[in-house]
Amino acid sequence: MNEIEGLDLPRNCAHVTLCAFALTDCIVNIESQSAKYLRAVHRTALELAVPNLFGAEIGGFWLASAQIEQLRKLPDCYPANEINLVRRAVEVYLLAQTEELNWTEAHNSKPL
Repeated sequence: MNEIEGLDLPRNCAHVTLCAFALTDCIVNIESQSAKYLRAVHRTALELAVPNLFGAEIGGFWLASAQIEQLRKLPDCYPANEINLVRRAVEVYLLAQTEELNWTEAHNSKPL
């Protein structure tokens, strides 16, 4: 077993990479200035999401790396004085969507 950041992992497992996640209902904690952009961020995420990425049995609307990259380009569609607010909304939205996947808290270790 290799020890990576306090986790005992099999020898052939150097790290874990998230390949996709399903969009879910979630609570997004964000300051009021960026909050007004959340509707546009969510709508864009749904438009970019791939339905049933892993088959109808699993279902859902999934964001993979390519869709996340596209979503992170959304701030470029806004005026210069709003770009940072939209960028913050996108990142906080992604964090809220993936919060349940936060293995680091469950294992009391640092991110891999």
